[in-house]
Amino acid sequence: MITQSDIEFHTPPNADYLWAETNYFSLSVPEEKLLASVYIVCRKGLGVMSADVSIHGALVDNRAECLYVDNHQHLPAPERLSDVDTPIGLKIKTTSPRDYRIDYVGFDDTEIHVDVKGLMEPFDIHDPAHSPKATPHDAKAKEEGSGFGSGYGGHFDLTCHITGTLKVRGKEYKVDCIETMDHSWGPRPETHMPAIGWQHAHFSKDLALHWIVLADYEKPVGQQQTFAHGYVLENGQVYGLTDVKLRTVRSGVVTVAHEFEATDVRGKVWRMY
Repeated sequence: MITQSDIEFHTPPNADYLWAETNYFSLSVPEEKLLASVYIVCRKGLGVMSADVSIHGALVDNRAECLYVDNHQHLPAPERLSDVDTPIGLKIKTTSPRDYRIDYVGFDDTEIHVDVKGLMEPFDIHDPAHSPKATPHDAKAKEEGSGFGSGYGGHFDLTCHITGTLKVRGKEYKVDCIETMDHSWGPRPETHMPAIGWQHAHFSKDLALHWIVLADYEKPVGQQQTFAHGYVLENGQVYGLTDVKLRTVRSGVVTVAHEFEATDVRGKVWRMY
C-alpha cells in the first residue's frame, strides 16, 4: 500500500551508485498529435539526478527526430523528492501520491505547466490487494516478477487527469488528457536489466488500462511478451489484471500497433487493437 511518506525518497543508509528513484509523467494533446514526457532519475547515493523533457509529434525511430529534447545528466539531486527544483527550469511539486504540479520553462520558447491529479489509489505492484501477481513475501519472486527486476523493488502506477498548457516553440496548446505516471525505487544498474514494456491505453476518466510486460525479442512474434502486472480502471473502480496476451506490430523497429487481450480479476476480458 502506498502512503503519504512515499512521496519522499526511500534511500537506504547504505545506498551506493546503483540506487535510483524515478518519476515519469506524460501528457498528450491528441488532436494535435503531440505527446510530451517528463522523466527524472535520482541517484541519492551519488547526489546526482538526470532529467529529460521530450516532445514527440510522430512515430520516429530515433530521438533526433523528436520535436524537442532537453536531456541533462549529473544535475544535483534534490533534498526532497516532493520538491524538485532543477537548474534547467523544471520543477515538480508533490503534495500527495495522487497530486503533482509540473512547471517547466525550457529553451526555444517551450514550456509545460500542468496539474496531475490521480483518478485512483496508486497501484502498488507488490500489494496483493492491488495486483493478483504480487509476491510480497518472497524476495526473489518479487524481484523476478516485478517486470523490471530490482529497479522495481518499489513501484506504483497511477492513471491521472492532466490539465494545463503545453507551449512548443511559441505555440501554446491546452492540455486536458488522461495519462499514466509512475514512481519507482530500488537498485537500478545501467546494463543487463530486463527488457520491459510499460504500456497503457486511455479512453476517458471512466476507462483506462495499464500493464507491464517482460519482453524477449528472440521469441516468435506473439510469444515475446510475458505479463507482469496491470489493471483496468473502470467507472472509478480498479481491477487487477490476471493475464495479458500481446502481439506487437512494427514498422522496422517502431511499434505502430498492438493486438491486446487482458483478463481482470472478475473474469472480464478486454480486447483491443
